[in-house]
Amino acid sequence: MSPPTSPAISQASTIVGLESSMTLDDLKSLKRRAHEPVKRTTTARDILIFLITFRIVNALSIKTFFQPDEFFQSLEPAWAIAFGANSGAWITWEWKNHLRSAIHPVLFAIIYRITAGLSWIFCLSPTLHSDLLIAAPKIAQAVCAGLGDYYTWKLGERIYEPGSNEAWAALALTVSSPWQWFCSARTLSNCLETTLTIIALNYWPWQWSLDQRVVNTMDEVFSSEEQAEEDYAHIGEGSPRISDHFEESPKSEPPILKFVKHTIDWRKPLHRCLLLAASACILRPTNLLIWICVAYFVLFRTRTYGQFLETRWVESPVWVHITSLELFPATAKERKALLREGILCGSLILVTSTLIDLFYYRQLTFPPLRFLYFNIAQSLAIFYGRNRWDYYLTEGLPLLLTTFLPFGVLGIYHGLSPPSNNPPFTNNSTRTQTIKYQLAATSIIVPLILSLISHKEVRFIYPLLPLLHLLAASPFTAFFLPAISPAISRRSPYNMKRFLLGLILLINAAIALLTTTSHQTAPLSVMTYLRHQHTTHYLTQPPPSTLPPAPSTMTVGFLMPCHSTPWRSHLVFRSIKAWALTCEPPINMNQTARATYVDEADRFYAAPKSFLATTLGTPPPPRSRQSQSSWFFFFSWFTRSSNSAYASSSSSSSSTGKAKHGFGREELIEADAWDGRPGKKSWPEYLVFFAEKEGVLAEVLRGRGAM
Repeated sequence: MSPPTSPAISQASTIVGLESSMTLDDLKSLKRRAHEPVKRTTTARDILIFLITFRIVNALSIKTFFQPDEFFQSLEPAWAIAFGANSGAWITWEWKNHLRSAIHPVLFAIIYRITAGLSWIFCLSPTLHSDLLIAAPKIAQAVCAGLGDYYTWKLGERIYEPGSNEAWAALALTVSSPWQWFCSARTLSNCLETTLTIIALNYWPWQWSLDQRVVNTMDEVFSSEEQAEEDYAHIGEGSPRISDHFEESPKSEPPILKFVKHTIDWRKPLHRCLLLAASACILRPTNLLIWICVAYFVLFRTRTYGQFLETRWVESPVWVHITSLELFPATAKERKALLREGILCGSLILVTSTLIDLFYYRQLTFPPLRFLYFNIAQSLAIFYGRNRWDYYLTEGLPLLLTTFLPFGVLGIYHGLSPPSNNPPFTNNSTRTQTIKYQLAATSIIVPLILSLISHKEVRFIYPLLPLLHLLAASPFTAFFLPAISPAISRRSPYNMKRFLLGLILLINAAIALLTTTSHQTAPLSVMTYLRHQHTTHYLTQPPPSTLPPAPSTMTVGFLMPCHSTPWRSHLVFRSIKAWALTCEPPINMNQTARATYVDEADRFYAAPKSFLATTLGTPPPPRSRQSQSSWFFFFSWFTRSSNSAYASSSSSSSSTGKAKHGFGREELIEADAWDGRPGKKSWPEYLVFFAEKEGVLAEVLRGRGAM
């Protein structure tokens, strides 16, 4: 028998207390171990800086349009919060009916105010001022996306070991992902939801879901900072609270602040996790599905066993499977802690969200509940499209993973399979396999539940992409690692794999560049053109002795499907007055009324000439640039041509003076249907429309169309 070993703490005491008994090699080893956390921290900091810089470049290089929600569910309400209700922001029906939480727009509103203040301090020109206001939200979201990439890598280290090939592969997958390049730096609430989810999962107590309380040493290797946080999180009931570190007397604090300080400590990983998870759920209520799945594996397990039963109909015994649900593997204390801290952290975020919504809506409301009521109970989401039941399987996951789809599928399969089915030379420890199983099950369950809803979009399952990258990292590493190892000679059977890896990266780069710099650029290009026209012809004041003063207001009309372009977040200037076709859903209508309801945009596309005649009337005669005011193009009809999305046409004549038939400049500005508000629309100075309507608009504007 081997001699009994002393406890770990006794060994540590011996090393520290009896330095004379240590050899020189032991001292060198101790010094190396002492420097390891510093090196690891430095590496992590460098990676974080690189990822944030990478995503800022990513954000500023995006020139394409993806989803209206990128602007109308975040930047438009943020603009209204920052600059006032009369600043020209388009507030959609979701905000008027209190379906959205104002937490997300408030973040961008703060950025808008800071940016506007800096612009005022440095006296920037109107062009630089507008460019800065457009770029600021992008940069903020890029920082958020960089944090998401960073914590994907950190969670990979928790799953596969720090410095493991799989952790680096997860980082490589998220950095080279075409979908991440296309979507992660956009100002969609789904992007912030994805970042909050992966950061929260990084702090989730995965060790609670292990069958054994003592795990392998290799499973518990963390950086010194993370280990200290982990230990601090599970000290016990007598652990110090954050309020103990404040010198201010508790008597001078409000009761609610005192309560929060004594109950919630941000330094505890569990509190970080629950606060971030609650924020993601308030932001997108469907995020709750992810946390139900994760919590299930901590609180419950499904146990399957069987036994032989004797029957009178069959001579031999029959094997019967029995499945039971039992509380496992978390201890009673851990379950109690999770429930208690979950209620506390969730309540704090809920109260914070309620106060922000109270500030924004000026009345007490609960947007997540109204969101579910309108989109599920009233089925208003169907108004914006209906998809097949297998959409997420056949379209959603392939769009998210693109060329990494085979590795993602294999990763899910290996996560749900016994360790013996995993590829060789991979980490099959209990901790790794347990976490992979939970991530794989979550990646399947959430899309299946969301498939029950008729309206589906790929961004609804976007928070699962970091999980899929973590699962794909293991088969990706097993397949490519021998080929890219420096120890393998160039003339080897792995050359084909090297070629395949290069081809995958080339395809990913092509997809990323196409979708962010070429495909659907017109909606953003036309806004740039309109801003340029405004700063050139409406804000530039000529010498008063030679030319008349420039008009202060520019009018624009968008004859396109609703929300086809950004709005005030890209028009910027309040003196650009614009209207567009609306597409409000049939709110509070019965089934009969819904069946016959047609929104404004559909009415225009069904009968363009009739719609223009009844809504706008006879177009006024266009005005031309006169010799004494050649700097100002008073009346023009503009559309931008890009990818066959827009066509352009312009008219000019020598007519002077005010336009007749009630379409003078004064009446143009007096129209009240600006920025999505109901009311009268008038012919504007600039028209924006898709190329397919160029012929119809040309006939109407020239007065040859029979309307």
